[in-house]
Amino acid sequence: MPLTHSEFRTGVGRNAFARIQYIHAAIKARKYPNVPRLAEELEVSTRAVERDLEMMRDFMGAPIVYSYSQKGYFYSDENFSIPKIRMTEGELVAVFLGKKLLAKYKGHPYEKAIKSAYIKIQALFPEYRVVDYDEIEQTVTFAVEDTRGDGQKLLEYYQILQGAIWDSKTIFADYYSPSSDNRCERYIDPYHLRCQDGAWYCIGFCHLRKEIRMFALDRFNELKLTDRKFKRDKNFNIEEYLAHSLNLERGSEPREVTIAFDRFAARWVRERRWHESQSLDEQPDGSLILHLTVSGLNEVKRWVLGFGCHAEVLAPADLRQEIRKEIAAMLENY
Repeated sequence: MPLTHSEFRTGVGRNAFARIQYIHAAIKARKYPNVPRLAEELEVSTRAVERDLEMMRDFMGAPIVYSYSQKGYFYSDENFSIPKIRMTEGELVAVFLGKKLLAKYKGHPYEKAIKSAYIKIQALFPEYRVVDYDEIEQTVTFAVEDTRGDGQKLLEYYQILQGAIWDSKTIFADYYSPSSDNRCERYIDPYHLRCQDGAWYCIGFCHLRKEIRMFALDRFNELKLTDRKFKRDKNFNIEEYLAHSLNLERGSEPREVTIAFDRFAARWVRERRWHESQSLDEQPDGSLILHLTVSGLNEVKRWVLGFGCHAEVLAPADLRQEIRKEIAAMLENY
């Protein structure tokens, strides 16, 4: 959609390079802009405009001269031009699609920032009309899982946690744990925020359990920032923390898991990389055996059951037993 005049000015005003392009265009058009007028049009301070003019003179060699008769600026060399950013059609399409994809995350904490960033990009390249965005709308769409939980609360909690992470401050939380079906008050030192399968999670040190744990934002009943400062564990690394997780589940120790998939299921299993540790043993009949090293077996159990009779856990023995019990319980429902 084309920008309104207000959106264009706001997008330009918040970006130094875009302001310079705006000032350059006004001077080239012999509009004789001056500092107060530009500050008003761009909705920025006069000092911001003065800095832009200084940058144009000092770093871009702009021959800017002030006309006392016209009460504004002009170029002593009318052939002067400033360097322009060039984007290919493919890059413009990529930016447009990226904006469309991120816009699907309604209630996303950065939703407003995403829209603002795209306005700025459009402000930088107002002359480009080579991309048929209407055609792209008809040919490319995204199916994104809705965010789990109340959007307004998630945004509020996200902002509290993000601020706590930046300022290294402990939070107080009233948290519901589905595994114990119980609410519990605790203090948490937040380290990291992660979005996974439509849900937001906070990973941090739990003072109650004395270990780093994971908390779903939609399961907080109350969340408050405290004045307590904490020191982040220097050994914490998000990639290492989740290295042996299938999705986000973590167990006590990594376990070796072996799963056999028949020829039917193997078609889909071999198409994806399900885990960093995986290895595939192709079988002569078209079936395959998948090897994983994961921490926590509940996610594995649910995943395997999703393949029905087309998958069989070969190891470990306790996982085989858990699946056998689950199947027996399912049979009672039928």
